[in-house]
Amino acid sequence: MKSPNKLLFVFLMVSSTCMVASSSNWLMTWMGLEINMLGYIPLMFLKENSSESEAAVKYLIPQSLGSTIFIASAITSAYFNNLQTLMVIAMCLKLGAAPFHFWFPPVMASLQLIPAFILLTWQKIAPILAISSFNSLLMKPIMLIAMISALWGGIGGLNQTDIRSLLTYSSISHTGWMLASINSYNIILIAYLATYILINMSIYAFLTKEQINSHKQLFSSKEPMKFFILAITILSLGGLPPLTGFIMKLLVLMFTETKTIIIFGLIIGALVSLYYYLSLTFSTLLSFDKMHLTKTQVTSNQTILFLLSQILPLTLILFFF
Repeated sequence: MKSPNKLLFVFLMVSSTCMVASSSNWLMTWMGLEINMLGYIPLMFLKENSSESEAAVKYLIPQSLGSTIFIASAITSAYFNNLQTLMVIAMCLKLGAAPFHFWFPPVMASLQLIPAFILLTWQKIAPILAISSFNSLLMKPIMLIAMISALWGGIGGLNQTDIRSLLTYSSISHTGWMLASINSYNIILIAYLATYILINMSIYAFLTKEQINSHKQLFSSKEPMKFFILAITILSLGGLPPLTGFIMKLLVLMFTETKTIIIFGLIIGALVSLYYYLSLTFSTLLSFDKMHLTKTQVTSNQTILFLLSQILPLTLILFFF
């Protein structure tokens, strides 16, 4: 961030998320979501080029539409209970869950890595918390959207060559799992969000340092241990047993209260996502036994990121469960 005023927008973004988490009525929730949107948009401009301006407009219009639908349905739901379903649609539109994700991949494709990381992680917290406060009668449409997101995110990532597009469709798939975890214990939702953010943090820290955009650049380096750690982290994001990402998905399947068809759809979506992650990292993992590794090849920063993304969430899970 080149200018100090970006700290103000970071503060607005963080405080608005706290406002949504602590709100007791729909008006405060709506205000928190609006401040969250307005705090994030200036952070999208790092190089101040035309692609970032285009991404800001593509982000602003669906978010404003979702906020309008949300506050209108919240007001009218006092008289017409059936309109509460529109609140679910509004929040899923802001969240970027399928089939309301039409704005999400184009915005991600036009952003730099740091704003893209914020959009994938922090900007999901406020809508997810708003959805978790909905009436239990609205769980049926939420679970349906969760299944569609998991399937769509898995299928959409199959033909992607840009690493940000791949992580975008992975985020759509993980959004489905987050929505499914709403219908279980609150601690599972919080643990899933924390795990997802930590894993993405390690991946985006690596991508920012190496300036990587495509699959071919991802594992082309003279430091094999660094890329082996990256491969394990990506597979954890995909949910490969027995890594932390798989454990979080297993906890959601164990404790969520939904129909078997929804669980089956979540599993199919996770398997498809794992397929393109395995195809992405397969050559690196096969060639790892031929590498001559030394202690100097593992830098402290990468080791810390790897431990944070894998061991720390696992420790928290064992502590609470």
